[in-house]
Amino acid sequence: MPLIDVLEGWSFRLFGSIAPKFLKNVYNFKEHLKRADIKIYPETYVSLMFFTALLTLPVTIVAIVLFSFTKMMPLILLMPMPAYIMAGFIAMPLSKATERAAVLEREVPFAATYVTVMASGGITPYLSFKRLSSVDLMPATRKEARDIIKDVEIFGIDPLSAMNQAAKKNPLEIFKDFLSGYASTVVIGGDINHFLETKAAEIFKARADRVKNAAERLGMLLESFITIMVLMGLCFYILFSVQAVFNTGGSSGMGSNMLMYTYVFTPAICFVFIFLADNSQPKTPITDWLPYKVYGISMAAGVLIFLVLTNFMGMMKIPALAGVQTLVDLPIAMSIMFIVSAAPAALVYRKISHKKSSLERGVAIFLRDLTETRKTGLAPEKCIESLSTRDYGEFSHELQRISSEISWGIPLRKVVLDFVKRTKSWITQIVMFLLVEAIDVGGGTIAMIETLARFNNMTQDVEREKKMEVRPYVFLPYFAALLLTATTIMMLVFTQQTVSVGGGGSSSSINMSYLTLLFTTSAIVNSYLIGLVAGKISEESIAAGFKHSAILVLISVITAKVIPLFVHI
Repeated sequence: MPLIDVLEGWSFRLFGSIAPKFLKNVYNFKEHLKRADIKIYPETYVSLMFFTALLTLPVTIVAIVLFSFTKMMPLILLMPMPAYIMAGFIAMPLSKATERAAVLEREVPFAATYVTVMASGGITPYLSFKRLSSVDLMPATRKEARDIIKDVEIFGIDPLSAMNQAAKKNPLEIFKDFLSGYASTVVIGGDINHFLETKAAEIFKARADRVKNAAERLGMLLESFITIMVLMGLCFYILFSVQAVFNTGGSSGMGSNMLMYTYVFTPAICFVFIFLADNSQPKTPITDWLPYKVYGISMAAGVLIFLVLTNFMGMMKIPALAGVQTLVDLPIAMSIMFIVSAAPAALVYRKISHKKSSLERGVAIFLRDLTETRKTGLAPEKCIESLSTRDYGEFSHELQRISSEISWGIPLRKVVLDFVKRTKSWITQIVMFLLVEAIDVGGGTIAMIETLARFNNMTQDVEREKKMEVRPYVFLPYFAALLLTATTIMMLVFTQQTVSVGGGGSSSSINMSYLTLLFTTSAIVNSYLIGLVAGKISEESIAAGFKHSAILVLISVITAKVIPLFVHI
């Protein structure tokens, strides 16, 4: 018997009599558990909450006893451990419901399009959901569809009641409105096709508004990140420089503080902003890992070059490279490592991104042309064959291959689904799947293809508007890297001049040289991290930040080497 079943059994034996009173008078979990799709009785859930809190009670007792003897303040945080457990049980259904809604939200526009396209060909929404229950491209919609099919075919509920029940249990408002609105339209005898088309258009409009709002939030997030990185960096650099120049805590103490700030604290801040950006951005089930694989290989090569240029951090000598090593200091060697690690992956990502964008544009234009060609009376297969000679960018080669395979007698559905497996664009996969469904199930009528083309154009407009909203913020990281590096170097100049005026000796000059090396290296690392976060925020992918990181590192090292030519350190 699984452990969870044992815990549920013991918890219900101990607290089963208390749970109904808690649900009635304190907090009712029933609706929250349904929305979170947590399949457990509310009474059992409450009993499990109390039982788990009881198991953590010894932690509280031990913390109280230790605190009474040691007076260690961190032990106070362990005392309310049962309260933490209960708060976690209360928060988990809310978190699960939010996660369920977020995952479903990205698929609802395409699921609504599918149902609308099928309805224009005479296929009822229930049959559409039945077909969606076996579609891997939309996993969240597939799960919701399976619940509807289960209620109808196993529990004997009629389709409209099953959709109404699914709507009540779903945490996503637009999906609830779509299901319940369809059921109401059928009951009152309304125009189902008109309702579906209107509702699908509303869903796309709502998605466009959400994307626009998300783009604005991401812009503010990027501004906040840049401000924090620059101001925080300058504040810490000033503190560290004062500590080093006046030997507060010794140079070793300053060096360890600088290493802690550069390689622990700053990456932690970047990770927080990447996490915040990831939660605010729409996600797709498909991720192309090739840029990250290239980055791993390039990083290994970059680290090897760095070790060679620095004589393996001073642990061994390489006489053959002595001439080169005299020209390369630590900041330059680190910059070379970062550029070598990021540049190849950036080129790979740029190629993949360009191919993906061209493919999506080509598919959108192809659907528009297919609609017009279909109006001539040609069969869908003949329409594809006649359009295969036109230029659709990256899609042209795939369309020619599809046309050739159809002419060889291979079924259209198999040909298109093979293309869907080959491509890495989730939107293209969805659109081509909808097209083959419209042709295979509904006969590929003009109305079905025209509806599909219209909704695909809406999708393209949303993606285009999203990029335009974020584009102005892309230049902020470049100004930030330039400002951070230049201000840091000039701050060091002013610090040295202040020490010189105060009668600083040769030891101060040595400290300033060491300080310049440390601060320049830290500014380069910060620029590299800023590029990664900027790519995640602006283009929804850390891989998009590789090119920003490589360019920002180059800007930083050039700035660090050029400023001393005009101002002596």
